[in-house]
Amino acid sequence: MITKEDIETERTPKELRQFVTTKKFKVNKCIKERHRGMLKKGLYKVFVDEIIPLSLFCLKIYPNNYKILPKLGNQGYDAIVKDENGKIFEYVEITAPHDGRKAANVAKLAVKNGIALNTLRDYNSGSDLKDMFSIIMEICKKKAKKDYSDCSLVIVIDFSPPFEEEKTKYVQSVKELEKEIIKMKFNVKKIYLLIIPLDMVKKIYG
Repeated sequence: MITKEDIETERTPKELRQFVTTKKFKVNKCIKERHRGMLKKGLYKVFVDEIIPLSLFCLKIYPNNYKILPKLGNQGYDAIVKDENGKIFEYVEITAPHDGRKAANVAKLAVKNGIALNTLRDYNSGSDLKDMFSIIMEICKKKAKKDYSDCSLVIVIDFSPPFEEEKTKYVQSVKELEKEIIKMKFNVKKIYLLIIPLDMVKKIYG
């Protein structure tokens, strides 16, 4: 249901977000495809880990007369951003730190029991994000060794949507995480945190 050609199509930020929401709607209507998406089979891994967050990020950061061109592969960036004149403005690298083994087990459990992923909560308020700190910092250390001088690095922070009364704890945790990340030296144009459950983008460098 998702093809390489689908992903590698040049779109405005709004068009990219519309592509994502439309594709998610179609996938959710088909149990087989929904389960493939939850388990991140095939191109669904790229779609979930990179294209969905890319669409959220671009919608908040770039004007709608810019064009976004996602690229599959290991070329050192995940998307090319072009300005209103069609010239390359910058490159974007998306990184989504997570516990892959735990996420896979949770997805398998959700598929087996026919429930949504975000309904599974087995932690105290804020502890899920705290538990991710070491994974996030380890990924940042690896990124700090690479050359992203013409690239904006987007670090995706994702967790189960908090209840309204929990949000303050999560915002504080994000601030603590930000302080630790900016202590590191990166060869990068800009660094952003994309905090999906809080609908927030924070530029922390550049």
